[in-house]
Amino acid sequence: MMEKIYELNSKISTLNNEIKKNLVKLSTFLNITKYYFILLIILCCSCQQKKAGILFTFDDCYIDEWYAQRPLFQKYNIHATFFITRPYLLDSSQINKLKILASDGHEIACHGYQHLNAINYQSEEYLNQVIIPAFQKMSEIGFEVTSFAYPFGRSTVELDSILLDYFKTIRKATYNIQDTTIDQYPEIYAHSNSYRIVDAMGIDYNYAISPENFETGIKRAIKNREMLIVYAHLIDISNEDYTIHPEYLEKLFLICQKYHIKSMTMSEMYECFQR
Repeated sequence: MMEKIYELNSKISTLNNEIKKNLVKLSTFLNITKYYFILLIILCCSCQQKKAGILFTFDDCYIDEWYAQRPLFQKYNIHATFFITRPYLLDSSQINKLKILASDGHEIACHGYQHLNAINYQSEEYLNQVIIPAFQKMSEIGFEVTSFAYPFGRSTVELDSILLDYFKTIRKATYNIQDTTIDQYPEIYAHSNSYRIVDAMGIDYNYAISPENFETGIKRAIKNREMLIVYAHLIDISNEDYTIHPEYLEKLFLICQKYHIKSMTMSEMYECFQR
């Protein structure tokens, strides 16, 4: 009789141990599931937040002046895209400055081997004179470019289609033609259905976009989960056409900071919408 009781107790003890082990496994599984569920929620929220963004882009070849504003970009964690034209004119100092800017998180992109207006050329002619040589030269000096901005901001549908085989993103250009708030220009906003070919709003001194007007654009981007694209040229204090004053630029950066909107490069925008 005692042997049977002992045997029964032993089985109960073994069963209890198995139950404890399984409970530990279940607890571990639930904790892991809870962790991944929370992570999924965070990632989903993060992805939605990333759909709203601001892209500051700069055209031509003002490398020394852009580099001089490096502390301003760093202060507000702004990642810009610098579209380089006539790369064959760059000296070693300018190339090195571009590489430093790239290491800061900025994108070095293509603005053509020559600064030519696409609408004045046949597509194949433009490709051979402006695009292919630029690709080769930019690669030669250490930059594998994935974004392109048209000189003069204009293009043709045929050329757009061709260049999508060469670049992830293509940027055109406009200005405040309607003399209104920039939130009225849907073409300067990228979204999940339209982000490979985008337009951009000029914010140089001669375009007269007030900080308050710029703010309307930021509000729209946040409301609609879009990405606002703007462009400028030379950063200096001259207040001449096609220049942008550092103090004005800082006001725009402060507005971005106020609304906690993410600054992105062209390639970062592409990657965001690809996810």
